[in-house]
Formats: sequence, C-alpha cells, structure tokens
Amino acid sequence: MNTIIEAQRISVTLAQFPVLTDVSLSIPEGMSTIIIGKAGSGKSTLLKTLAGLVVPDEGKVLYRGIDIGRASLAEEQHFRSESAFVFQDAALWANQSIYNNLMIPLSIHFPSLSKNEIDSRIREIVQRVGYNESLAYRPADLSMGEQKLISLARALIYEPSVLFLDEPTSSLDMESSQHITNILLEEKKKGTTIVAVSHDNRLISRLADYVCVVFNGGIADFNTLENIAPRLGKDIQRLLRSKGQEQASLDETSRDIYS
Repeated sequence: MNTIIEAQRISVTLAQFPVLTDVSLSIPEGMSTIIIGKAGSGKSTLLKTLAGLVVPDEGKVLYRGIDIGRASLAEEQHFRSESAFVFQDAALWANQSIYNNLMIPLSIHFPSLSKNEIDSRIREIVQRVGYNESLAYRPADLSMGEQKLISLARALIYEPSVLFLDEPTSSLDMESSQHITNILLEEKKKGTTIVAVSHDNRLISRLADYVCVVFNGGIADFNTLENIAPRLGKDIQRLLRSKGQEQASLDETSRDIYS
C-alpha cells in the first residue's frame, strides 16, 4: 500500500492555543480515510494541514515525498492541481455566478484550456453531480444542499488525485446526504484518494476504508473501519451490517473520544 500524504510530527498553534501536538499520520493512496472526533478536538485543523491550507508550526506534511511547506513554486502548483478541498460551508464566491464559480478554478489550474473546453467540462460536471438549476444563479439563490453540490462539483471539475472534504453531509436532509455520499463512492471507485472529516455514521459506514480518531489534538486511533467499528459503538456496527439509511449517533460509552 502506497502512502500519498504523510504528516511527520506536526504541531499547530492557533491564537496561542495548541490545536495539534506532535501528530504523525500516513494517508493510503486510493483509499478513503475519515477523520472523526469530538468538537474542538482538532480534526478540521488536521484536515486543513494535510491539505496545505494550514502551515504547521513544527513538523512537515509530505505529498508524494515532497514537503509541501518547502516546495518550489512548480511543486506547489502541481500539488494544487492534483488536490481539491470542499469546505463545510461550501465557500462559494457570493458575487459570482455558479458558472464562474466552476470556471475560475478550472482556468487557473489549466490555463491552456479553450473557452469551449471549459464550457464542456462545466456542463459535464453539473450533469454528473445532478445540478439542474440555472448556471446564472448566484450562491444566495441556492439551498444549502445545492451549494454543497456546487462546491463538490468545483472540486471535482479538474479531476484531483486527492479530495479533501470538511463535513460534506452536515446540515443536509437524508436525500441530499445520500446523494453526496453516492457521488463520493463513485470517486472512490475511480481510485481518488479521499480524506474527510465527518460525524455522519451513514457516510462513514459506506465510504471509509480507514478511520482516524482525533482526541485533544492528537491521534487516539487509526485503523481500518472493520477493526475500529467495535470501538465506535453499536449504531455504526449495525450500519455496517445493514448499510442502513437512518442517521446514527455514537454510543455513550464511546462518545467522550469519538463524538
């Protein structure tokens, strides 16, 4: 099994508060790793540090063996063109149309694409994710589910090797959550490396190959889903058996660390 991203003894302090302390972690290539943990444990900061959006105060993050914090401009651009990040709040450009929200990152990463090629990719990706509304709309015209769908489409439009997602199904109804999960499962089948923060046990049970548990700024556990499931409580074990469709929460016995 190849490692695509490796964190080596990283520590992060934000506003003079230690968020991550001496964290080491290897992300397997072509697999789905789900990061879980209670609120304030450092899981979102870990995700953003692995994605190169937060620079660690100590340690380093390697992408295919290259330290992204000390990479050359060409190496950094290569990493950006091979990775994409989906924010929890969608983070669409409010003053731009949906079309421009999809066009701008594509034109930045692939400046050689013609206008017709860009237009073709945009039409293809919105069809692929199931967005059926006008591309002239602005984010404020969309529901949260639609905004998350466009945010995911924006990440997928340049076919990244690594997809980072922060709570991709939070604040969504069951139907929208299942739709997002199904899209991610298709990406997983294509061999895309997925690294996501989530507390949605339905998503975890369907998508995860590995689960990383963050607790008090450190890694409390990292294992395959099958091996770690007994420590996550009965609900997720039930979902693994049945691939059930209802939202599940962690048992009280595991809630202190895992929720």
